[in-house]
Amino acid sequence: MANADTGAGVELPGQEALELIEFCGVGARDCEEMLAARPDPEADPEWWAVTTALAGSVEREMEKPVPSTGFEAWPAVPMESSAVGLFAGAWALLACVPRLVEVHARRGVPEAVTRATVSALGGVMSTHRQIFGRAGVGLIPLWSPPLRFRGTDFEIGRHAFTRAQLGIGDGVSGHVLMMHIPPTGRLDAQASEESVAEATRLFERCYPEEPVAAFVCHSWLLDPDLAKYLSADSNIIRFQRRFDLLPLLPMKDPSEGDREMMRLGLHLSVPDDGPLTDDDLARVPQETSLQRAFVAHLRSGEHWQLRTGILRKAS
Repeated sequence: MANADTGAGVELPGQEALELIEFCGVGARDCEEMLAARPDPEADPEWWAVTTALAGSVEREMEKPVPSTGFEAWPAVPMESSAVGLFAGAWALLACVPRLVEVHARRGVPEAVTRATVSALGGVMSTHRQIFGRAGVGLIPLWSPPLRFRGTDFEIGRHAFTRAQLGIGDGVSGHVLMMHIPPTGRLDAQASEESVAEATRLFERCYPEEPVAAFVCHSWLLDPDLAKYLSADSNIIRFQRRFDLLPLLPMKDPSEGDREMMRLGLHLSVPDDGPLTDDDLARVPQETSLQRAFVAHLRSGEHWQLRTGILRKAS
């Protein structure tokens, strides 16, 4: 199979690209457009450099947990970027799939988990098209996908889990799993519990050197104000009750939670910064209880908060 040498120790898939793209859960339409937007070192030297640099960063961090200092998302590309630019991050991730499959196989990660994990690429493309009406991944800051393709983040049932170091004071003092809720449908309570149980078993078996102390979730889903609008037996409220909330810290940007909820919870485009306007709120459909709650809360002068909760691992 022919592969193109990037000149930086990273290769982009050649003839096997179609098979790898399909392995990552990319739909037919996005697959076709991604193949047409493959960066070329001669025709697209700047995007070629970006793509290979991103792929190199994933390769350098392969299999490492998120450090206690955190992880910075890949920034979005300019709105006026070409199709090649919009797919640069996708090609960077695709270049890392063969190595990731090797790592998962060596660790004993089931193939079904590997497939679900890399399907984030197809999911991001669908979300990108839904929000912006354009193919690609570049207009969305990418946090989870780079972690998934370096063997740090896994989709296991209803949730995704990120291996992370716990740092207190003078260094690493343990390991936690950061828990995420991919936008794949309802937050069913039983499916959530089964996901946590399966993750516990998988990481005990595949990463015994990283004993998990707890699960940590940082999300708008844990904002207690949701209880003002949603029924007590709703899946979101039932999810909240499983966590011990950490105290709320003042946020530099009080609108950050609003934008995060609008983007991840409602799947709508949001401004890069600043408060949401009346025009932004007017774009929100009022068909579900969550949509109505989102608008009513902001119109009352309040903000949605990103809260952090701890779910202690069963002993």
